[in-house]
Amino acid sequence: MFFFVIGANAQTCMLKGRIMAGNEPVEFANVILQTTDSLFISGGISDQKGHFALENINPGNYDIKLSGIGFVTKKIKIDNLKSSRDLGTIKLDSATMQLAEVVVKASQVIRQADKQIYLPNSYQVKASTNGVNILQQMKLSRLQVDPMRMTITSSNQGEVQLRINGSKADIQEIKALRPEDIQRIEYYDDPSLRFGENVAVVIDYIIKSRESGGYIGLDTQNSPHVGFGDNGVIAKFNHKKSEFTLNYWGMYRDLDNFWEDKTENFKFDDGTIFTRRLEGIPTGMQENHHYLTLAYSYQEPEKWSFIAKLRGNIDISKHKEEANLYPIDSPEKNVFMINDNKDNSKRPSIDLYFQRNFKDKSSLIFNVVGTYISSESHTYYSESRDNRKLTDIVSKINGDKYSVIGQAVYEKGFNNGRLSSGANFNYSYANNTYMGNVETDTRMHYFHNMAYAEYSGKIGKFNYRGGLIGIYGGYSQGDTDYSKFLISSKLNLGYRFDEKSNLSLRMDLNYWTPELSELSDVEQLIDSLQIRRGNPALQETRCFTSNLFYEYRSGLFYGNFNMMYQYQHHPMMQQIYRENNKFVVTTLNQPSWQKINPEIELKVGPVKDIVNFGLTVGMNYFDSKGIDYHHNYTNWYYRANISAMYKNFTVMLMMQNHKNDYYGEAASFGESYHIMAANYKINPNLVIGIMAFNPFPSNYRRPSFNENQYASSRSCIYFDKGMRIFAATLSWNISFGRKYKSVEQKIKNEDTKSGALKGSR
Repeated sequence: MFFFVIGANAQTCMLKGRIMAGNEPVEFANVILQTTDSLFISGGISDQKGHFALENINPGNYDIKLSGIGFVTKKIKIDNLKSSRDLGTIKLDSATMQLAEVVVKASQVIRQADKQIYLPNSYQVKASTNGVNILQQMKLSRLQVDPMRMTITSSNQGEVQLRINGSKADIQEIKALRPEDIQRIEYYDDPSLRFGENVAVVIDYIIKSRESGGYIGLDTQNSPHVGFGDNGVIAKFNHKKSEFTLNYWGMYRDLDNFWEDKTENFKFDDGTIFTRRLEGIPTGMQENHHYLTLAYSYQEPEKWSFIAKLRGNIDISKHKEEANLYPIDSPEKNVFMINDNKDNSKRPSIDLYFQRNFKDKSSLIFNVVGTYISSESHTYYSESRDNRKLTDIVSKINGDKYSVIGQAVYEKGFNNGRLSSGANFNYSYANNTYMGNVETDTRMHYFHNMAYAEYSGKIGKFNYRGGLIGIYGGYSQGDTDYSKFLISSKLNLGYRFDEKSNLSLRMDLNYWTPELSELSDVEQLIDSLQIRRGNPALQETRCFTSNLFYEYRSGLFYGNFNMMYQYQHHPMMQQIYRENNKFVVTTLNQPSWQKINPEIELKVGPVKDIVNFGLTVGMNYFDSKGIDYHHNYTNWYYRANISAMYKNFTVMLMMQNHKNDYYGEAASFGESYHIMAANYKINPNLVIGIMAFNPFPSNYRRPSFNENQYASSRSCIYFDKGMRIFAATLSWNISFGRKYKSVEQKIKNEDTKSGALKGSR
């Protein structure tokens, strides 16, 4: 790769200035740099003193647009820019207002062929405390933010990928961002193949970094009456072209009063049906997760950059379930059931990244990640009556997994399009030892290689992107050896009617390969009647997905309609069958699975610079066809939120009902809850608040059911303390030094799966 570290790029320039209204600075004003034909080049917001700076600008002719809430937009021509220029003080005039109305402008949104660029306005910056909850104030389509768990999810299929200045980031790093430092958010609602194979959306925070000095941030969320807490700290230090980062995050849960009620029906070979009832006894669960990253980066601006990261993860969980288990027609024959599960894992990894930029709008990227996962799983299941053991199942799994992921990406920009191509290599080896009632060893080798080429372009109001992917993967285990070559594709079409509305169609053909745990040639006892068994004969699933999406944006109003359809051919779904009057739970390639998901999203605000509203309504329809079954299931869901800000106070209420999933013969219900939060910003660096989970009387319950003809079941998990959980929140950060543009890491890979098959209920 070092043969590419030659040559020099053209000199770049900087534009800076100060925005004033009379004798007062205009804080958080939008600053947009465009070419003379309105092509977006760069953008950001002014600071609390009205200062702004746009860096890394190529020589040329430009227009710069300055706007803010309550001010008239001003455009300034920048002719023949050859060197850095100070525009001095720029005056904005107040917008004309009538007494009966208030002129309010929504955040500036610029739609490009492959992304949307959001410039946060002053309302959104003041109403937010970190990089997560600023998304609640912005109108990003199909995005859901949970401030209690600090999660970001999307209605699109796949993962939500977070980045800071192009470098993939964790949620803890996003939580540590100061809203004042966010220049813009680049939102890829239809991401390119270079971001990965199963990515729903990409959210890239473009922030101000430092030339020297650093940043320290602390974010805590803890309950005084329940074992519930999230605590994180991040520290960055910059010196010239180097940046050092330390990021730690810890999460703990120590909760009690969990239990499950369940009814199971077993149909034996002779046609008799045995129905048993499980009545749970409140018990507890514990979780501890620790995450640490040490990173170093070095860059030659606009030429090349290098990033090295050392990560360490420790995950510990314990859950003990107790219940009375009895035949429904003979309650007196009850037994006392214990199901005790403990899981521990350690996951160190090293990540090396190199990027070389060339003068002809091209770049070359290399990324190598090595990971080791050490895992331990203990399961103890027993059924007893009168202190006499009737069933005694012990399972212990010790696992070691080693993996190497390598990726190379080449991108080339043209006047009306972009070519992206790359290759990915993934190899892993898993060695799992199973002890207890079942004793065996499994040694598995797995590889997944992928190469792709993708071109995106624009013709007038029409934009398009097409890609072709070649996949070669397989595994070996004992005498079993399997490999296969597959081809998949991706096509995206879009049409922009005007500045307010656009229509897009996305079509993907993908292949999903089995997890190592599903391929294990091993079986585990679940209880006295059920067995879980791996399936080395599993093959890939072919998946076709299409999304038809229309959005409209005007002033305070934003709305969109999305229709998603997915068809899976030979999906890897659960199968339960009888074997010697035992019921075996395994995974098979079934005939087909389909999902139809229409969704409407509406957002309004900020009304009077105070209130934001949001509402999403959708429907999931599932058609699941197995070898010996065919089921349909429909689920309606909604999400609603309202937030208000007055001076330094911000309050928020959000709620949602069950958004359910159905796969194979089993339905799993999503959470139904409501959250309230209130924050007070003492100063730009310190925010305190309180948050409540289900503050109004309600029962926390998570139903599920299985419609298998041999072993059907209906169950519900209850949590007494799942209502009226209160937590105190605190966000504190301090920064020092001058700002500069930090390294942009465009790809990152990581292995998180242990590869062991677990037999717990």
